[in-house]
Amino acid sequence: MVKLETAIKRSNNNFDLIRLIAALMVVFGHSFQLFRNDGYSEPVSHHFPDLNCGGLAVDIFFFLSGLFITASFVNSPSRQAFIIMRLFRIWPALIVCTIVTVFLVGPLVSKLTVFQYFNSKITWSYFFRNITLQNVRFFLPGVFDANHDPRTVNGPLWTLPVEVGCYFLIFIMGIMHVFKEKWFTVLIFTTLTLLYVFNYEQLFIYWNKPVPFFFAGSLAYILRKHIVIDYKICLSLIALTFIHYTIVLLYIVIIYTVLVIGSSGIVRKIKLPADYSYGIYIYGWLAQQVLSHYIPTITSYKSLLITIPGVFLLASLSWHFIEYPFLKMGKGIVDNPPPFVMLFKRKFSIK
Repeated sequence: MVKLETAIKRSNNNFDLIRLIAALMVVFGHSFQLFRNDGYSEPVSHHFPDLNCGGLAVDIFFFLSGLFITASFVNSPSRQAFIIMRLFRIWPALIVCTIVTVFLVGPLVSKLTVFQYFNSKITWSYFFRNITLQNVRFFLPGVFDANHDPRTVNGPLWTLPVEVGCYFLIFIMGIMHVFKEKWFTVLIFTTLTLLYVFNYEQLFIYWNKPVPFFFAGSLAYILRKHIVIDYKICLSLIALTFIHYTIVLLYIVIIYTVLVIGSSGIVRKIKLPADYSYGIYIYGWLAQQVLSHYIPTITSYKSLLITIPGVFLLASLSWHFIEYPFLKMGKGIVDNPPPFVMLFKRKFSIK
């Protein structure tokens, strides 16, 4: 039995593995949407009609993001350090993925000629909108038109502007020193979460179902000294869910189970070579659509035998050649700011 305050220290958890599993859950869940399923239903939605595998994985991502992004802001040496690390984490891999999509995959699979494809405003709108995350586009001209799930090039990208919006919320709350008033912060996040529970999401632009999980993660960090992680509590909550099922209680069980598993001794012993979760997430749907384009008769389970190794390869390339080098570069800028950044150091200091 440990407190969350102890569990979130890097050496005391393996939430990287949880994120990896969540990314693979997204690929698994989408296989039932993007390929023939031959009568097999998606397992999570089959047993829990309110859920599906991909949506559940996104909720887990947002919870962990809320937990660690809040921790990142609170522990960052400066505001610009927080901004730099967020920019270098999200955008380099996204930009490369978008370039691969528009300039490699698009021309290869589009039913249009290369000239028609690149002469289309839709192509360039997709490129510029998606690398800036401004009103993300999902269609490219003539691409995947005949697929089992036609036209959508990279569906999961819809979550990225939502995620960035949550980062912005944390930044605004941070510069307003909200996190220094713990119980005021608890009140804010509890209120925001309740607004979503009672379907007031129309109050927030771009924000929808995963956002309360981000709030819950941030709230968990604020209350980290008071949250006990114990598998006995977890088992009790699971038993309670079977006795009196509600969707809210189920989500609480899922969140708490993530904390218990991620900080368990057995899981901590599993060493990952790198953090491939983001790469798997942004390339998974694209790779599945490419496979569906070339082998339209393949079924959902059989597709995984090809897409899982393929997406791991893409994620590995993304991590080792894009994500990690840029994160290292961002860390170097934070540790040794160039002169123009130093001019603003005092202004951006969190302290």
